[in-house]
Amino acid sequence: MKTRLTLLLLALGMGAAQAAEWRVVLLKPPGCTSCMFVEELLKRRAQLREAVLEDGAGGRVTAAIERRASSALSPQEWNELSALPWFDAKAWLRQAEARNAQVLLKRDGVVVSGGDIAESADLRMARFPDSVTTPNPGDDVQASREARTNFASELYLRTWNLNWFYRLALDPSIVGARRGAGPLLATASPLEAALGQANVMLMSTASGAADNEIFNALRIEEIRGVLAQSLSFDTKNLHVFYGSGAPQGANALEVRNGQLELVRRNVDGARPFTPETAARIFQSIRARPGSRNLMVLVGHGSPEGAGMWGSPLPLSPTALRDLHEHGGGDDVLVSGNCFGGVMARTMSCGFFGARPDIVATGCQADAVEVAQSRDYLHIFFSGLVPGARRLVDADGDGAVSFAEAHWYASKEGDVRNITYTSVDALADAWFEANAASAPQSLTVQDVLALADAGTVPEARTLRDLLTGYAPDLTVTLNDLASQAASWKPGAGPRPQVAQLARRLLFKKSAKEGREELSRLQACENRPVASFLQP
Repeated sequence: MKTRLTLLLLALGMGAAQAAEWRVVLLKPPGCTSCMFVEELLKRRAQLREAVLEDGAGGRVTAAIERRASSALSPQEWNELSALPWFDAKAWLRQAEARNAQVLLKRDGVVVSGGDIAESADLRMARFPDSVTTPNPGDDVQASREARTNFASELYLRTWNLNWFYRLALDPSIVGARRGAGPLLATASPLEAALGQANVMLMSTASGAADNEIFNALRIEEIRGVLAQSLSFDTKNLHVFYGSGAPQGANALEVRNGQLELVRRNVDGARPFTPETAARIFQSIRARPGSRNLMVLVGHGSPEGAGMWGSPLPLSPTALRDLHEHGGGDDVLVSGNCFGGVMARTMSCGFFGARPDIVATGCQADAVEVAQSRDYLHIFFSGLVPGARRLVDADGDGAVSFAEAHWYASKEGDVRNITYTSVDALADAWFEANAASAPQSLTVQDVLALADAGTVPEARTLRDLLTGYAPDLTVTLNDLASQAASWKPGAGPRPQVAQLARRLLFKKSAKEGREELSRLQACENRPVASFLQP
């Protein structure tokens, strides 16, 4: 199949494209919201029956448009799509499940390109206006959200296009360039204040006031207090990125008198976490070789990444990895975001309140609920307080490591969460590569036997989570997202057990990738206080 694709690309490069039969297949499943935008943009461009596809260099072909009222693909179409060098099966299936508008581009009946229509627009430099991100305090919340939706809708209609899929067929390498951080780094300067040897970045992942619940401000202030008071961290090296930076206007959501309101809720010393700011952070890291940097993401996340102020696009895993590699620092990421595990391979190592395919608890707009929350970030950082250290310090060496704080938050935090680390990403990859031979389930007795393959905090967490369960009870190791959605307290072991069992089975069984595993474990096992010493 890949040989056929290579021959196709050679033919395209030799100018044979115009003689071919081109066809755009629009996949329009029932309930597809974005499909309405696709039809509107085609109407505006007079392309209802056929489209003229341009390569950006003066070349063009005409393609018939076929509409299909489903996301279903034939086995042949799936095989042809899967053979494309940039194809991400997980992303495609996630888009189909979300009922997004997907596109197939065929040449002479063979799939040569495809994807979500939203991928066709390069919105990395697009920004919402201040009127959308920072409305007036007291404005109607629903009206504010509608204004954001309306602006985004017009943005999609101006920028979505079918040319992207034609250009992708001609040059598959453009995928990497589109998802990277190059345009941001090209013009970014370092932050005004030089970084120290050890630094902390607290980043609120909201795109505007309408999705910046006061959870973000309260949790950032709590984490800053813990680091300053419990670890004596010098706050001049602690940088807060939150809100809008504008002197006026609402920048958050809060429940007041039982009603959700747009309010002004500032955090001292904060600047907005915009795409430009993200690039500046890593330019500063690059300017301080050898620095150690703790980065904390607080707020909303999605399968595509973490929100940024004023941006219609999230900070993607690819872009964050580009930024990290550009900076060259020793960067540890701690994230409470929903779907936070999508960032598992972006930093030196990372710790997450949620797998890449599930939501996390948190992000409340009610201050009372925030105070009562046992979300991942709250438990993770409360484990650094002196009074809690004896509960967190699993190996009794007197210091709390990142891994110990993570496993403490995994065990003592909200029972609905399935936490994740960079090592879990390796384990998931191993399970995928060994799907035919890796176990689908284990008994409690077999899971407990894996504890010997784990570190002290891993083993202690596993034993605590399985206390009281019958040895012959079955633990299912697959489809953890479905387990998370359906599990309720009292329904058996938490799905977190299956996640930990997968991790330990990988560590015990995998023969390849041992060097990477060792590196990640060494990163995870460092004491937090030592990492943050100047």
